[in-house]
Amino acid sequence: MTEGDESRGKKDRLENLLFITILAVFILLFFFLHSLLNTSVPLAVVSSWSMEPTLHVGDLVIVQGQSHYKPGDIVVYTTGKALVVHRIVKQLEDGTFLTKGDANVFADAIHPSLAQIKGKVILVIPYFGTLKLIIEKILFHHV
Repeated sequence: MTEGDESRGKKDRLENLLFITILAVFILLFFFLHSLLNTSVPLAVVSSWSMEPTLHVGDLVIVQGQSHYKPGDIVVYTTGKALVVHRIVKQLEDGTFLTKGDANVFADAIHPSLAQIKGKVILVIPYFGTLKLIIEKILFHHV
């Protein structure tokens, strides 16, 4: 074995170790994101045009749970199994929130409670969730 082969072998092992380390960090981060961001839904993908021009279909949003929310906050809330990414217009007297998509003419008919709101959007990664939407379309498309 030549000195060049040994050097190349060490470099390959170092690259493999670096790859495994980075992969492990991402896996751990993924599993602990809900704890770090204080929410059961730390990541969501925008799936409609209702928040244009602020958010686009396929944008990945990072969500952080808050103890309170205010008008202007973009939040993710649940309506059963579906997630909605809309802006808070105001808090109503009963403690629920009036929300609306930026591109929508009317406010949402559902007024989410604090318990239904999973968190505030703190970061947007443009179009990073598009692959998820394509896969869902293929797997769950019902004719």
